[in-house]
Amino acid sequence: TERQVNHLTRLIDELLDVSRISEGKIVLQTQPLDLLDVIAQSVETIRPFIDSRRHQLTKSIPEGALYLRGDFARLSQVVSNLLHNAAKYTDEGGAIELSVTIDRGEVTLAVRDNGIGIEPELLPKVFDLFEQGNRSLDRSQGGLGVGLTLAHRLVQLHNGRIEAFSAGPGLGSEFRVILPCLTEVK
Repeated sequence: TERQVNHLTRLIDELLDVSRISEGKIVLQTQPLDLLDVIAQSVETIRPFIDSRRHQLTKSIPEGALYLRGDFARLSQVVSNLLHNAAKYTDEGGAIELSVTIDRGEVTLAVRDNGIGIEPELLPKVFDLFEQGNRSLDRSQGGLGVGLTLAHRLVQLHNGRIEAFSAGPGLGSEFRVILPCLTEVK
């Protein structure tokens, strides 16, 4: 029951955040920050859930610091949501990969899994509020489809974009967050 209470609390918080963003009431607390610190915080937050499902999490992250202008708490929320979804929609003992690349002033954070994948007809709507796809037994872990909507809107507030990819059911999925990065801190 504690798990259910935590799940409901998280869901209500996410719905409130989506509502606040829609009404223009979320103000980001932006500052230069190291994306690698955001990732470390997010992984630490979600690690117990990943471990409870016996997933293998691998990271491919550059050495050193990777600065961008953003809201630490909100970017942590985005990365945590993506990792949580990857763990939730991947059978126990699955593989999750988190990678970071930099190209032409943008940083791309990708979360890939070998989970249940996404139906082709759902892919264009995956960031829409309450969109879940078919409620089959393998999606019994499903929420209300709020986390991806929230992630999408928070990334947009950071002048970035988020993309979803999947070759189809049973073939895993990948979510990429692309954000402008700073080459140096001013």
